Amino acid sequence: MNSLAWLRYFEANRRNFIEPDWSAPMPLSGGLRAHLASSLSHFQLGESGGGSHLFAQAARQTEEDAPYVGALELFVAEEGEHARLLQNLVARFGGRLITRHWTHLLFRTARRALGLNFEIQVLLIAELVGTAYYRVLQRRVRDPILDQVCERILADEAQHVAFHLDHLRDIHAGLLPVERAAWSLQFQLLFSAALRVAWLDHRAALRATGSKRAEFFADARGECIRFLDSLTAREAHEILFSGEATR
Repeated sequence: MNSLAWLRYFEANRRNFIEPDWSAPMPLSGGLRAHLASSLSHFQLGESGGGSHLFAQAARQTEEDAPYVGALELFVAEEGEHARLLQNLVARFGGRLITRHWTHLLFRTARRALGLNFEIQVLLIAELVGTAYYRVLQRRVRDPILDQVCERILADEAQHVAFHLDHLRDIHAGLLPVERAAWSLQFQLLFSAALRVAWLDHRAALRATGSKRAEFFADARGECIRFLDSLTAREAHEILFSGEATR
């Protein structure tokens, strides 16, 4: 894994954003705004968590790779920037932020259960499901400000997936074929569970946009398949900085 390249990427990406015009006219109906505000507030809560546990795990398990820990810190900072953007979207749609929710507690408990690599895996699954969610919103909702925020988040999430992929690919290289198959199976089971929880939590908003379960699931499963294909690809940096996940 080229941790230094990732550190430089995250440093450069902090300077690459134009702030949306939050005062732009609102084209959406009140009912749709309410659904979106409620749904986005849940994502905002998930993006706003700190990374102290993650940093401590990484520092213990990657003692000779300080750039990786630095890149992780900037990755979490980008998630915090997403939380800020989502906070402004929730306010734009007339909603309120939340401070706790059972899905957030479940996610936080799961990611801290089994060490750094499992925590990265849980974060990655959240990125893949979130990518499908923002893609549906961008495709279905006609609000230029929402579109701009989704575009930014999708671009960042594509690189977050590539970042975590780079880390996990190094680990995969040392596994036996049967171990790789077992890992892939458990990843898909966890992903399927997370996808169903996300649908349960956000189905009202997604349906309000005109989307259906099949569309959301197809997008999310496509993201999962592309990740697993890339994990087993021979080229170590096949999607690094390619932006393929945002197309």
